Amino acid sequence: MTAQPWFGVRTVPPEIGLAPERIFEVVTEELRGLPRIGFPYALQPMVVPQASYRELLVATAELLSLLRRTVVGLAGDRAGRIAALGIDPADCPLFTPDEDFELRHCADMTRADVIIGPGGPKFVEFNVGGAFGGMPPFHQSQKAWARIRAEAGRPAFVAADTYSRQARLIEATSAELGVPPSAVVVGTPRDWGPDVGTRMFDVQIDALRGHGVPATHLDFDDLLDGIGLPGAVDRPLGLAAFTPQDAAEIGYSLEPARVAQEAGLVLIPSQSAWFLHSKKTLALLSEGQPWMTRRETELVQQYVPWSRVVGDRKVLWHGRRHDLPRLLAEHQESFVLKGATGWSCQEVYFGWTTSPQRWAELVDEAVRTGYYIAQERVPAETYPLDLMTETGEITRIRAESVVSPFCLGGDPAGCFVRFAEADNQALAIGGLGVGVSCLLAEA
Repeated sequence: MTAQPWFGVRTVPPEIGLAPERIFEVVTEELRGLPRIGFPYALQPMVVPQASYRELLVATAELLSLLRRTVVGLAGDRAGRIAALGIDPADCPLFTPDEDFELRHCADMTRADVIIGPGGPKFVEFNVGGAFGGMPPFHQSQKAWARIRAEAGRPAFVAADTYSRQARLIEATSAELGVPPSAVVVGTPRDWGPDVGTRMFDVQIDALRGHGVPATHLDFDDLLDGIGLPGAVDRPLGLAAFTPQDAAEIGYSLEPARVAQEAGLVLIPSQSAWFLHSKKTLALLSEGQPWMTRRETELVQQYVPWSRVVGDRKVLWHGRRHDLPRLLAEHQESFVLKGATGWSCQEVYFGWTTSPQRWAELVDEAVRTGYYIAQERVPAETYPLDLMTETGEITRIRAESVVSPFCLGGDPAGCFVRFAEADNQALAIGGLGVGVSCLLAEA
């Protein structure tokens, strides 16, 4: 636990050094064309002491490593892991026969979601895979604040570079495959809604090329021709920037990805990332695993909120044994129920915003299906931010945030932020209709 407040002693937003109108101009220029970005715009990033920033990045990498070990330890093979987590095989259509490769690359790309509580960071979720959002807007926000500080004649805030880490991941995986470093980003802007352009992918491609990695984006309709089929695959490494769930919901086929994979395209992260993405894995880590050392147990207790797979069973909570269904019923306001593999806040129910009748129904369903986890509520510390509204008005709020550190190839790499006005934690976690920013360290 940090000696001072994790956000630092902060009663007013950080001083930036430029007029609000100029800040707005630079920020909107860098964020142009990115989906789900709009008013209100934050006129400051969230700036924290360097010790807090380092703590968050180190904890991200260490917890992700423990999540991976939890998955490996569930069973001796893939079928056993699927059974242990209750995974629907239909959610995982792109497994490869090479289980060793699958496990080596299941944690290649991650975005954690963290609430800063009174005792510091609490990791409420790990989004593991190649399709989580946040990296392009973080990258562009970081560029904006670097420009702003340079223009103001002030030292730049400190942050890790996400795409330099992703470039290293591509280089290392290419070396493992015995091919020159390059990557095809496989995905579609349709995931972000109708009439959305390719700017999300353009930012990524430009950044990777800037780090010396030849990269290109291919939508599914262009994938097979784009990698040289029919014929030898001339671009053998792909970043899987899609999910089967999005494809099913929006209505496009993953068949080109399957055909490309069978022809020799290697996709990372591996399909086994879905095992780590399951919130049951985080709950199992929270409950403790027999192989964990004392230090690992203390690490989890410090950074992971109390989380359990829901069932008709006894649990230890705050030093006392409880019947879990009764505990959830009697302390509804203290818990969140989460579907194991929901995404974008789907299948997430907050006890403090749900009617008792509906909550009782959800607990009954959770016990019956074994699909949900219960997680203890984390009260969020607030951070002062000034916002520019669409009318040009500037308002100051106490922001409740979800801080999202990335981890690429085992290296922590920068932190995206979603925020909402205080007492709207459910809105901030959901991520729709909220403000976006980034977390940076003091210069």
